[in-house]
Amino acid sequence: MGRAALKAVSTIAHLLIRLGRGAARIVGQGWRVIEAVPAALQLFFVLGIGLLLGIAGAIALQSSLGLICTVVVIPVSSIALGVLGQRWYTGLGGQSARQIDSQTSAPTTSDLQRSVEYVDRKLTLALTSIGTERHQQALIALFQAKTAVELTLGTEQDSAINLDLPLAADDHALRPRIRMGAKSQLREGSSLVAS
Repeated sequence: MGRAALKAVSTIAHLLIRLGRGAARIVGQGWRVIEAVPAALQLFFVLGIGLLLGIAGAIALQSSLGLICTVVVIPVSSIALGVLGQRWYTGLGGQSARQIDSQTSAPTTSDLQRSVEYVDRKLTLALTSIGTERHQQALIALFQAKTAVELTLGTEQDSAINLDLPLAADDHALRPRIRMGAKSQLREGSSLVAS
């Protein structure tokens, strides 16, 4: 009887030790996962749980604890969540802007070399094609070279400002109009090509 009791106690002890080790491993892994989460997100989560507990306490409790939840816990948690969320949101926007600025500010020499070679090939193609039946390909090659230079140097926004301007009302008057039944002679001063 004593041996059976000793064997049962040792089996239970071994089982409890195994359960304890497993629980410690699970808690350790959970703690490492929590440590991997940024501190701001941890605080955001804790404040969110506090707000939910405050709302539940305000609804469920009819005592002074319910009143404290209504008057103190809910407003403080809400304000803290709003401030933290706003600070976190504006910080992310500034971070991405800084990353974009750092990426566009300094092209590497290999990027510049590849861009120069590409632009050189396109300009050579354009120069050999202008005046032939492949004139359209020459114009496309010129635009490709211009775009490659702008993208490499980061000046694509500078030229977009000048191209996006709408035509003034006076510019429409300079264009020749086609009229039915009349052969109009273009005046040299009214043509956009002449100017």
